[in-house]
Amino acid sequence: MAQGRAVVGEAGVSGASGRVLPERVHVPSGRVLCLSDAAARVAAREVVGEALGEARRVEGEGALAAREGAPWLRDLRVLEGAGVVTEGGEAVAIGALSLRDAHVLRALLAWASVVPEEEGEFSCENCGEVFRAAPSALLEVGPFTDGELHDPDLDRSFDAGAWHAVPAFRAGGTLCRRVRLAERTVDEAMPLLLAAGGRSLRMTPAVAAAMGVVALGSERRASVIAEALSEAPEAAWSAVVDVYHEARYPARLWAVHRCAGCGARNDLDVPLERELSRGEVRAGGRRRGGERAAFPDLDAFEREVREAAERVYRVRGVRNIDLFVDAGVPLCDDGGEPLLGCYTPGGMDPVLMIERPPEVRIFYRSFEAEHRADPGFDVLAEIKETLDHEVTHHLHYLSGDDPLDDEERGEIEKERVRRVGVAESARRARQGLRAEVVGFLRVAWPLLLVAALGAWMGWCQGP
Repeated sequence: MAQGRAVVGEAGVSGASGRVLPERVHVPSGRVLCLSDAAARVAAREVVGEALGEARRVEGEGALAAREGAPWLRDLRVLEGAGVVTEGGEAVAIGALSLRDAHVLRALLAWASVVPEEEGEFSCENCGEVFRAAPSALLEVGPFTDGELHDPDLDRSFDAGAWHAVPAFRAGGTLCRRVRLAERTVDEAMPLLLAAGGRSLRMTPAVAAAMGVVALGSERRASVIAEALSEAPEAAWSAVVDVYHEARYPARLWAVHRCAGCGARNDLDVPLERELSRGEVRAGGRRRGGERAAFPDLDAFEREVREAAERVYRVRGVRNIDLFVDAGVPLCDDGGEPLLGCYTPGGMDPVLMIERPPEVRIFYRSFEAEHRADPGFDVLAEIKETLDHEVTHHLHYLSGDDPLDDEERGEIEKERVRRVGVAESARRARQGLRAEVVGFLRVAWPLLLVAALGAWMGWCQGP
């Protein structure tokens, strides 16, 4: 779990990253806003300086200092600076922006190091290795700058009229199982933005309204909604926060960090500091979790795998494929996703110099992680499907062509382009090609020179 820590210093306001704010940016509402990097850095110096001075004056008043120093409030003040955000040559009223648009602008401020960057300590979800990362610095901004916000999933608008399912909890005298959120502008959300960031969140009717929670089941009264949210069990509160994040933060506001140890992809929230978190401590809140089936231990899991393999091998008409249940760190695909299983063709072992049979490997920890993340994960069905998938790779390998492997690599590349953007992917491809050509010339120029001289001498000598 991330432990966020803001790094306050000159790097936060002087552009030490070498990046500048994009001059034009497309935001989720469809507007195209103009940003001034120079004006933003002037505003950031003023705001950060004032915040540090205020922190010194109120030292010892922890909750107040935390509220005054909340990153989202700081960022909004920077965006309100003279000339920072314009549209059609006119200043944009930041308070009238939707929170979705405002959070995109916040992310860009951190990406360009206009404001102090968030830094967090994380554990790799695959191998557990601890790493530090600044998520905003890893954000892919191409879709925002190139106007490619048209992916049906990543750029889907939040439906303010839709109901969202949550674990059942009481609201007034009734049991509610769904929540509805309305749109909120920065000004409308200000009671929440001011209240969040302290040691605990005091849920009042004004804060609940600022969240945009307009209905819990059949309950519409703000006072009752506030009381219900403050007393909601942890699972229900986390589900409400998930809906809140979906409503206020576009799905593109996340970054990918590849673990140096195992290569796994770790998805990080951007910006890291958000006004609500799933673990938010609420005054009066109750911690209570639901019961769920335990994941099988390694011995039981291996028995299930071997029983399923017997059935799959028999149906598929294969044999002499080694089967290994791996309890270590799972391998990852080219996209950084931990594998449930993998297939290795047979061949000569380069160390032992003996012929080894083909192998199907099943990763215990990947199944355990999926079960932990998804209550509906069917372990036995997924074991069977994974074995069948790896046997399909084996059969394709024997035939000399593996279209399944090509399809998987194609999906990984498609997902990368969705995240990075088409135009930015093309730019990187051109840069990569240019770098390869330059690298080749740097190494091969003596040979090319000799060849050219030889050709010239041959031409001079004539037939």
